[in-house]
Amino acid sequence: MEMLTYKFTEDTFLYQQLYQFIKQDILSGKLIQNDKLPSKRKLSQHLNLSGTTIEIAYQQLLDEGFIYSKPKVGYFVEMIETLNSAPENKIAEQPPEKKMARPSFKIEDSHHSDFPHHLFRKYAKEAFEVEMNELLDRGHPQGEYALREQIRRYLYHSRGVNCQNEQIIIGSSTEQLFTLVTRLLPEATYQVEDPGYPLIRKVLKYENRPFLPVKVDAEGIVVEALHPITDVVHVTPSHQFPTGAVLSARRRTELLKWAMTQDRYIIEDDYDSEFRYRGQPLKALQGLDTHQKVIYMSTFSKSIYPSIRVAYLVLPEPLLRRYHELRHKPNITVPRHIQYIITRFMQSGEFERNINRTRKVYKKKLDAVLAALKPFQEDITISGEQAGMHCVINFHYPLIKPDDIEVSLISDYAEQNQQIYEHQLILGYGGLEDSSIRTDIKNLMHKLIQKKET
Repeated sequence: MEMLTYKFTEDTFLYQQLYQFIKQDILSGKLIQNDKLPSKRKLSQHLNLSGTTIEIAYQQLLDEGFIYSKPKVGYFVEMIETLNSAPENKIAEQPPEKKMARPSFKIEDSHHSDFPHHLFRKYAKEAFEVEMNELLDRGHPQGEYALREQIRRYLYHSRGVNCQNEQIIIGSSTEQLFTLVTRLLPEATYQVEDPGYPLIRKVLKYENRPFLPVKVDAEGIVVEALHPITDVVHVTPSHQFPTGAVLSARRRTELLKWAMTQDRYIIEDDYDSEFRYRGQPLKALQGLDTHQKVIYMSTFSKSIYPSIRVAYLVLPEPLLRRYHELRHKPNITVPRHIQYIITRFMQSGEFERNINRTRKVYKKKLDAVLAALKPFQEDITISGEQAGMHCVINFHYPLIKPDDIEVSLISDYAEQNQQIYEHQLILGYGGLEDSSIRTDIKNLMHKLIQKKET
């Protein structure tokens, strides 16, 4: 077929523009079913674009079903009737009017529009090349060594974590890895933050491990409230879940001293430490620990995206010996090709660049949220906004959650004294659109204030 000619701009990535140009030509009928596209080499020369740019654009069109390929022949236009056509001599049916999506203030919602999907596609393709056949076999029970090496380097430089590759274990979630910890410490009595992460309590109940709640205040976990019989405490020091409190330096020292007095351990759940907006990044408890008392865990759910389902654990050396002796270990459920993709993502430097980009995105959202809340400052105070992707709105009166908006209260995550948290609303802003934040916040606040008045 004839060569494709397009005019490119500097507004967006070249591969995105090429993808859109060809897609539009298919949808408009300029390119019809079974038309052969130029080879990647010829189109690269004609448009003066790199072969990689052509490859990514073609691959995206292939993934979305606009074109198909014939091995050793080339790429062809798919049946456009299935994409953009109406029966002849009939008025095309109008699509139903879309309902406006209701804003969600859930903690787990996050932003992905700037994620470098093209790199993940590239690394996924690499993972299934002929020379990567070893990825189809069972890997190391602790996870791929190359990935553990990248995690170790990242944790050392970003969080001050001191460990060896051999101390790192890869898992599909913090719940899976926490289950492993309970089997390494089967006789322990646990304490968990209250309010706190509900899945931790769920694991303890499922594993039939005794646990007690321990209260949290504006400085994080109250160390002096820990029960004398406690052997292990689970904490979220960088951004307490769900209050958003940051564990103070004084409390950090107290907690480490508590662990040193007996055969005790601290489980440091560093679930969203990458996103801190005020002051210098706080060093992880593990990096301050000189007596091998901190079990460090985190996840890629926030730093990459939730569905990646990859977490990691750093075991102190005494527990690593127990791990190797453990007969019934939870199976590592992360496929080797997924581990390979993340490894390449980190090796390229794009992982940290993505975190830096995303941190700026969330900081911009947070600033918009705080600006939108200013007119309501007589009714509220705000806390927990130093880090993470949610903050807490503290109302001066008890709240009733609106039926038509997804929000949570701190009391939803409390085991005891739920009534004292009924005036604290958790505002997740990660999934809000920048253009509608002010309107969404205003509507939410007016609903809540009307509830108070009625």
